[in-house]
Amino acid sequence: MSADTASAPTQMTVVDAMPTWDDEKDPENPRNWSARRRASCAILIASISLLSSFASSILVPGVPAVMQHFGTTNHSLGTLTTSVYVLGLGFGPFLLSPLSEIYGRWIIYITSLAAFTAFQIGCALSNSMTTLIVMRFLSGCAGGVAPSLGQASMSDLWTAERRGRWTAILSLGPMSGPAIGNLIAALILSARPWPWIFWMTTIISAVLLVAVVFLLRETYEPVILRRRQAKRQAKEPRFALPLQNGGQRQLDPAALLSRAITRPIRFLVTSPIIAIFGTFLAYVYGMLYLLLTSLPLLFGAADARTGLFNYGFSSTSLGLAYLGLAAGFLVGFGCALIAQTRLWTILTRRNGEGRPEYRLLPMTAGMTLFPIAMFLYGWSAEKGAAWIAPELGTFVFGAGIFMSFQSIQLYIMEAFIPYSASAIAAVTLLRSIAGTVFPLFGQQMFQRLGYGVSGSIIAACAVPAIPFPLILYKHGAYIRKRWPFRP
Repeated sequence: MSADTASAPTQMTVVDAMPTWDDEKDPENPRNWSARRRASCAILIASISLLSSFASSILVPGVPAVMQHFGTTNHSLGTLTTSVYVLGLGFGPFLLSPLSEIYGRWIIYITSLAAFTAFQIGCALSNSMTTLIVMRFLSGCAGGVAPSLGQASMSDLWTAERRGRWTAILSLGPMSGPAIGNLIAALILSARPWPWIFWMTTIISAVLLVAVVFLLRETYEPVILRRRQAKRQAKEPRFALPLQNGGQRQLDPAALLSRAITRPIRFLVTSPIIAIFGTFLAYVYGMLYLLLTSLPLLFGAADARTGLFNYGFSSTSLGLAYLGLAAGFLVGFGCALIAQTRLWTILTRRNGEGRPEYRLLPMTAGMTLFPIAMFLYGWSAEKGAAWIAPELGTFVFGAGIFMSFQSIQLYIMEAFIPYSASAIAAVTLLRSIAGTVFPLFGQQMFQRLGYGVSGSIIAACAVPAIPFPLILYKHGAYIRKRWPFRP
């Protein structure tokens, strides 16, 4: 059975009792749109995803200025301005992504991006630390929709053979965004006060909102078909079929809404696949934010209170410390782009069918790089080696984490079509909770244990997970059939 469960269109008939495409070349099928139209939609969604992740860490370099502006010395409050945003990245999709399986993708993108723009203005105009923290959480809730829902949109637009490269492009946002955000924010703060960080994101968000309104189209197959079916049955009685698709029978609106809203939590508690990868993705994402919190300690100005070695970069140069991580993401992106497409083609041809488990193989390489990177980063920093050594560690870390992240996202998306939006929302919640919690103790861990021991602990925790992709490659199909998800 192909992972691309929606790629085999059938003729719509009264016997089917459900609307479907008229034929395989139906022009209303998003996968039959012109390549230019599909690419423009995909790039627009990827741009929103990048903005959302970019905004997650953009305030980190400005926290000292924010604390001074509001007259607080509580560093936990400063950290909270980033942590609550990351928490919102999980809660927003958990509530809003399932609604796209009822009302469609387009309206969810519009409303979430409009809300995100408004909350960015709220951040810039905040008159207290409490207001800023609340605005940051709400910004995360609204901004988290695109990185989560975007994966499902890629499955709407592209067949399995071409989907790997586009999900790799989409994954660049959640991975590289935090590193880029720190770099850009450091440059802005060298010339402008901290509210300008949010005025910049407001302008970018407003431009994207206009583009979404005029350029993005509905891509979710069941919604397109239901709308077309409603028009047809109004004109011709012979098309008066139950409005259902993908196993969804007609329900009253309240029941339909209840089923959609609870779908992510039901994924978490009933699907072993989601529980396994959700936990694993939470760990990987938590490690990313843990690393991000350590970079100012290592590369920032000297602080005798920490007792740690650092390279003493200026506030402007500090943003350059994130370039190694960003470069690693780009290399991981290139590797994932090639590997996902070629492995899918080769294995499908060899086995005579496409399976989601093919997507897990690049993750093995990524997980192998992960502990190597943390050992290199931790002990080169501990020994006070040349700055390029820990930067090389962040580079290797970025490449490994990108390949792992993209493999998991793509696997979940293909394994749970047409409910991939809810499945990804479920794992997004877990990863965002980890991204919220880990930075709260990250700097304290590095200060108490040092770079070397801390890096070794992080690396050691990742080693047992290295064989997991191969195990699930072999047994994943059985697990999915043994514990199928009931929407």
